[in-house]
Amino acid sequence: MQEKVSLHGPDHPDFILDDYPLYNLNRTSATYTQQTTERLKDLDMDQPSWRILMLLGDKNPSTVGELSRRSVTKISTITRILIRMENDGLIIRKPFPDDNRVIEVFITEKGTGMLSDLRALASDVYKKAFIGIEEDDIIKFTNILMQVRQNLSE
Repeated sequence: MQEKVSLHGPDHPDFILDDYPLYNLNRTSATYTQQTTERLKDLDMDQPSWRILMLLGDKNPSTVGELSRRSVTKISTITRILIRMENDGLIIRKPFPDDNRVIEVFITEKGTGMLSDLRALASDVYKKAFIGIEEDDIIKFTNILMQVRQNLSE
């Protein structure tokens, strides 16, 4: 089923864009985002709010800075998203007790209920994404992505 791909870099005369790993990573990410965005509409949820609730489901509370870093979103953008989410009753923001400059974000009961639906949605998309792919390959794939991200961050 898998075709042999060219491993030539962009500077090679035989370079084929469709075989380029980072191009495929970008296209896969865009397809994933499009798939989840379509599904989120059914829950009256947007992509940024979904991301924040999933992050808070992983670590509640989180600081605004942590949410910004983990979602790869600018602080100013995160702040606007959090204001909207707080107005919707999904989260609350409170100054950190020892440092008023640090704002902690907590998921509310309403947000926790929404998170349950969001996790089911994410599970459906995950299952679809990895149809026909062995568990060991998913683990290898995840480890490779983490290594690529680390390489690019250094």
